[in-house]
Amino acid sequence: MDKLEELRLRYLHSLPQKAADVRAQWQRLQRQPDERALIVELHQQVHRLSGSAPAYGFDAIGALARPIDQRLAEWLRNEDPEIRIAAAALLSALAGPVDALTDALTSATEPESPPD
Repeated sequence: MDKLEELRLRYLHSLPQKAADVRAQWQRLQRQPDERALIVELHQQVHRLSGSAPAYGFDAIGALARPIDQRLAEWLRNEDPEIRIAAAALLSALAGPVDALTDALTSATEPESPPD
């Protein structure tokens, strides 16, 4: 087994923990939707997945993470309270995508394609 394949396998084995981490952060955020620090942490988790998953050949996971990453980044950048949607509305809009992402992380079995 070459070094790259070894790294892919290590990443694969880390995905259930990444799913648990995102799920736990999501649950904390559900309890405290107006806590900006919790949104920041979820954004960081999803942002890392958005970049790292495709690098290891998990393109579908990256594709699921990317729009969540973008939506959270946009929300965090917008400081105008008259324009920014409420955190509860943001969470409502992201509920399905976050569930799809954690499901994909939990059920991943092998990279879809070798990275470029």
